[in-house]
Amino acid sequence: MTIPKLTDEAVAELPLVAGRAELLEEIMSTATTDRQTAEPTEPPTRRRGWLVPAAAAAVVAGIAVSSLWWQHLGDDEKDGGQAASSLNLPLGRGIVLDAPGWKVDSLGEDGVQFRKGGANLEVTSYDADSYESYVVDREHIVDPPAPGQPVEVLNRAAQMWAYSKTDHTVIREVEDGHWLEVRGQGMDRAAYLTLLDQLRLTSTEEFNASLPDGYVTEDERSEAAQQIVGDIEAVSGAGLPDGTSLQLGEGESQDRYQFGAEVAGAYTCAWLEAFENAEAHDQPGLAAEARQVLGTSRDWPILKEMDETGDYPEVLWQIADEARSGELQPWYREGLGCS
Repeated sequence: MTIPKLTDEAVAELPLVAGRAELLEEIMSTATTDRQTAEPTEPPTRRRGWLVPAAAAAVVAGIAVSSLWWQHLGDDEKDGGQAASSLNLPLGRGIVLDAPGWKVDSLGEDGVQFRKGGANLEVTSYDADSYESYVVDREHIVDPPAPGQPVEVLNRAAQMWAYSKTDHTVIREVEDGHWLEVRGQGMDRAAYLTLLDQLRLTSTEEFNASLPDGYVTEDERSEAAQQIVGDIEAVSGAGLPDGTSLQLGEGESQDRYQFGAEVAGAYTCAWLEAFENAEAHDQPGLAAEARQVLGTSRDWPILKEMDETGDYPEVLWQIADEARSGELQPWYREGLGCS
C-alpha cells in the first residue's frame, strides 16, 4: 500500500468534529500543537486546511472530508458580532456574539469560533446523549474531580471549569436534544464571563444575512454549485459520467473554501468511481476517458483558488495522480468524502 506523501504536521490540520477528533486522538500518539497536556479528552481547535496524516491514512481517511466544516477566515472579514451559526438549535435559531472587535474565525455545522487578537471563543453543539459523559470528563479538569461553578449561558443553567487562568470552558444544559460547550482561551475569568453575557440567540434569517463575505448561503448553493461545475467542465471538457448527477442544492451555509471542496470533491468522486468501474469491467475506453478528466484537475479554477488558502486541493490532486498511474488507493472514497 502506498502511503500518502504527507507530513506529521498535517495531524494538527485535521478540522474534525468532536467525536471523530477524539477517535483521532486515540489513533495518533502525537498530540496536536495547541493541546495542553493537563487537558482531558477533547476535540482540538479547528484549523485552516487539512491533509490526511501519513501515519494514519488508512484509518483516518474516512473522517477527513466529511468533517471539513471549520475553514479558517481571513483577518479582514467582518466583525463577529454580525455572524452566526445554526448550531442545530431549535426553530431555526442561531448564535451571535455582540462584542466589539471580535471576528468570526471559523464556522461549521456544529459550531462557531470567534477571535480577537490572541483570544478566541468557541461555541460547539453536541447531541444530548453525550452530555453526561462530557460533564464527567470536564469534572476531571480539577483535582479532585468536581462539578463546575454554576453559571448561566443564553438563559440556561451551565457549569464552568478553568483549565488555567486564561482558559475556561462552560457546558450548558441540554435543550431540545442538544447541549452547548463554550470555551474561551487567551482571556481571564472576568473577560470570559463578560463574553458569555454577550452571546445572543438569533434567527436563521439574520444568520444568512450577516455571514461574512465569501460565504455561500443555503439559498445560493444551487447557483454557486452550477457555476463551479461549469468552470471545471470548461477545463476538463467533460460533464459528469453517464448515469450520475450532483445533488448540492440542499445543505448548510458554508464559506467558499468548504463549498468548493464539497463541489469539486463530488465531481472528482464521480469520475474516480467511473474509472474504478471501467477498470473492474475491462472497459479501457471509459477508463482512459476518466484518466483524461482527472488529469486536468490541477487546472480546475476552484482548486487553484482554494490552493491559496488550504491543502484540500493537494489531497485531491494526489488521489487523481494515483488513479492516472494505476495506483488508486482504496481510501480515496473516505479521503474525498465520496458517498
